[in-house]
Amino acid sequence: MTKLILATDSFPYKPEDEISFILPELKRLSRHFDVLLLSHADQTQYEKGAYTRLPENVKYLYLGSPVLSVADKLKALLLYCLDRDGRREIREICAERRNRRQRFYQSLAFYAQTLSDQRKLRRSKILNADGAVIYYSYWYTYYCYSAVREARRSPNLRVVTRAHGVDLYHERAPGNRQPFRHQMEAGLQAILFACHYARRYYEAYTRQNIDRTSLYVCRVGTEDVRPHPEWGARDTAELVSCSNMVPLKRISLIIDGLALIDERKIHWLHIGDGSERERLQAYAEEKLGQKDNISYTFSGYMDNDKVTQYYADNPVDCFITTSSTEGGSPVSVQEAMAQGIPVIGTDVGGITEMIQGNGVLLPADPSGGDVAAAIERVLSFDGKESGDVRNRSRELWKREFCVDVAFDGLLQILNGLPGKTRR
Repeated sequence: MTKLILATDSFPYKPEDEISFILPELKRLSRHFDVLLLSHADQTQYEKGAYTRLPENVKYLYLGSPVLSVADKLKALLLYCLDRDGRREIREICAERRNRRQRFYQSLAFYAQTLSDQRKLRRSKILNADGAVIYYSYWYTYYCYSAVREARRSPNLRVVTRAHGVDLYHERAPGNRQPFRHQMEAGLQAILFACHYARRYYEAYTRQNIDRTSLYVCRVGTEDVRPHPEWGARDTAELVSCSNMVPLKRISLIIDGLALIDERKIHWLHIGDGSERERLQAYAEEKLGQKDNISYTFSGYMDNDKVTQYYADNPVDCFITTSSTEGGSPVSVQEAMAQGIPVIGTDVGGITEMIQGNGVLLPADPSGGDVAAAIERVLSFDGKESGDVRNRSRELWKREFCVDVAFDGLLQILNGLPGKTRR
């Protein structure tokens, strides 16, 4: 079997961050490849121990995140200036004439991390093999670049990466620039995007002569679950949202929308935790605490198995997300669609591709009134319309977001990689 190295940020040492989208794919990869998980978890995550429910034939190696000394940084600065890749970075940063200092420091730090990771790769000898080795980087970051650099001296090594959000969109990076992008793409056999929006974004911001045939939409799918039957009429409708409680998710918009609904009884469950939890709980109490028709629960973090089990055991009338940006196709929305749940979402990123007659697509920057109207619309579906919308949600998931469908596409890409690294 071909050796495949799956490089991750922290998985399997911090599984809650990556388990929902890595594990289903990993199970299937292990049936076709000799898989080695390569984790870049930090020391604190490593000390907590690894996730133990991996496929039996999957091995894993802790490479660790780079910890750089002053000497490492000084050496990296010298090599950066001497390296053809580094000099290209300097030219590109200078040509754009904005945020130069911030972009230079960010690029230099990225380069130093890459050199540290590259040294660890060589010491580990995991790239040494008689046959082909596929290095599959789950994120388009420094350890993808270290593999690209190693591929220049290892003709058997083929490098593929996913690109999600923080590692894709320039506006999410310090100085509004992703470093070493052109140097990496020159050595990659394939770049995988979770939605068409992400691929279009990348094409618009990359160099004009990139080989477009190496850019693929390859979704991160979710496992199939058996959707529950219709629950029938109830006095209180169930509205669910599921995300980290951080500013870009704009959870306060859900609160604003619910505050404008007076006639309909609704229970809102938010699944997830984060830096904004305390503020959002206070805001919900302020806006919704005196409303007899609205109740709400903040459940905190919940494992994905428990989320899908909740959907199976409880009637859910609608899923909602009011995110300001999405790099791909959110797993949380996929999990709801797999259960045939109608979806309300904002017209941003990959969410746009997930709402096609199976709910309501909000404007990219909605008001509380927009949110309230969308909730009222979905909850007012009569029996037949409700059934049709639920069926469309489930069918769209089966066609586009089922992990088996997504993996078939990934497998075709990996099996069809060219034999030598592009230069």
